[in-house]
Amino acid sequence: MDRILRASLSVCSSRLSFPERQIALRQIVDELQELCDGAPDPRPILLRLLHTIRASMTSIAGADDDCWEDIIRELFQLRATMVRLRAETVIICH
Repeated sequence: MDRILRASLSVCSSRLSFPERQIALRQIVDELQELCDGAPDPRPILLRLLHTIRASMTSIAGADDDCWEDIIRELFQLRATMVRLRAETVIICH
């Protein structure tokens, strides 16, 4: 199991405290922001989504365990999609 997958699984864990959830969520959103900022064709809707998530961090971190895990899984899926699209763009450009 690679390091990213292990980290992903630990962040999805319902055993995280509220402050740990806030930190994990902030790190994920920051990484998504970096991917958006580095994109050759930034998508305003993604920037709006990240802004909304940042504004809702307290509510998201305080969500029940099932909702927390669902939200985090969706964010990881979004990150994976963005990384894949970025890699495809690099391949096409070269």
